[in-house]
Amino acid sequence: MRSHQFIIITFLFSSTTYAFEEIQITPNIPLGWESANVRDDGLVEINSDQPLFGDGSLMFATDTVTTGQDKADYQYIWQQSQSAIDFPNRTLGNVSVLNFAWYRDATSTTTAHFAPVFRLNFYDDAGTPSNTSDDKSGFFIWEAIYNGINPVPLDSWQLSDISHDFFWVFVAGQGVTPIYNATLDDWLNNNPSPNINFSTNTLIIGVNLGVGSGWNDSFLGYVDSVRISFGSIDDKLYNFEQCDYLQQFNGADVIFANSFECFKL
Repeated sequence: MRSHQFIIITFLFSSTTYAFEEIQITPNIPLGWESANVRDDGLVEINSDQPLFGDGSLMFATDTVTTGQDKADYQYIWQQSQSAIDFPNRTLGNVSVLNFAWYRDATSTTTAHFAPVFRLNFYDDAGTPSNTSDDKSGFFIWEAIYNGINPVPLDSWQLSDISHDFFWVFVAGQGVTPIYNATLDDWLNNNPSPNINFSTNTLIIGVNLGVGSGWNDSFLGYVDSVRISFGSIDDKLYNFEQCDYLQQFNGADVIFANSFECFKL
């Protein structure tokens, strides 16, 4: 099975040539990606309804019956250990590239500025690993409206380089930090809020994509080609696909190797 490959291309978000590792995420082989925070009026799944590169993408849908129940996320939390840092180089100071592709279907009836949201999960121990009382966790959150996209385009893929865009911050147990015009570099170097300080060592422990939570009405949209780079060595592009690559199978009949799921050669 070809679950990932190294590719050197001129990436669509930039005129610069980059080397990154493409990792294929499918329903059968999610490689740590999973749905999260899915409420009664929300849905997220990988399907073939609106493919970008290949045969699939990540679909988000809401159809609000109960106000506030329109929410669905899809996330990858790579920090799993309880007593060690799994990826110590994945820090705020090392974030170098953030790209993703998103799509809003014209059938959506929710407010015109809503589009899929991109979040970076952070954890910060304030430089005191032995003292958990000052630890903070939460999200850096990218939204289209705070980056001049209103209304969002319809029925077309938007390929966004958000590395230098504005992110607002949510801190667990503290709530929203209401600053909507700060970049990741600003949060790191310019201290836009007295309520929280970040450092080059603030850990980025995962990525979360989502829609909803008070949007109401209906939304249909898609996400694909999520790229996160921590320098030139740790550079990943997550490509959501419907079908797996065919594994070598020495049995009598390949049709029954993995039930009746689709495969790509």
